[in-house]
Amino acid sequence: MVDKIIPPALKIWLVFLFVFLLLDYGVVSSILLGAIAGFAGGTINAWWITLGGEPTTTLEIPASLRQFSRKQLPLKNLFRRDGRQRVPRARR
Repeated sequence: MVDKIIPPALKIWLVFLFVFLLLDYGVVSSILLGAIAGFAGGTINAWWITLGGEPTTTLEIPASLRQFSRKQLPLKNLFRRDGRQRVPRARR
């Protein structure tokens, strides 16, 4: 997988390095931000060209999880808003 990531990552890194330098960023920050962008772009490119597809087999849900219904799942309401309406703050 590394052989699929490195060549496009270096190309993307150089492009972002010059773009950040043209935008008047510092040399060190341009190198670091370009390296982050290059690694991310190389990883996405490697994922894009790797053969795969949808899985053909279905996953079996373990019996320990099948016993729960949607209403019994723990932390179900952790990210939901409560029924209270939001009151706007007074402007200063």
